[in-house]
Amino acid sequence: MAAGSSINARIQASGLGLLSLEQGAHAFRAALQPGSPGVVSMVIITWGKFLGVMTAVPPLLEAYASRKVVSSGSTPAGERRAVSLETIMRALESTIGSGVDPDAPLMEAGLDSLGAVELGN
Repeated sequence: MAAGSSINARIQASGLGLLSLEQGAHAFRAALQPGSPGVVSMVIITWGKFLGVMTAVPPLLEAYASRKVVSSGSTPAGERRAVSLETIMRALESTIGSGVDPDAPLMEAGLDSLGAVELGN
């Protein structure tokens, strides 16, 4: 299914991995063991990608953040930068996974609610 692969690609691009059948079965077996916690979670995260999507790294996750120095040339709070149509089109194409007509409605181009949230971030 094309929509499923598009969603999977966006999830993986955000730094979250997909569990294989073997990994899922292993986590399920661990959850069934006597004395195991009532809630078990197994998540594959590529921290560089996952935290790179965020505008600011939460203090709880700072230990996982990249050690790169962020340039101080960002715009001051309350100011906005001009963004070109080409930049917007590249972001849309990256989110949707295909070419986009700048005059077409975004829903017709394939932008769903998950993509809209990703694009907004």
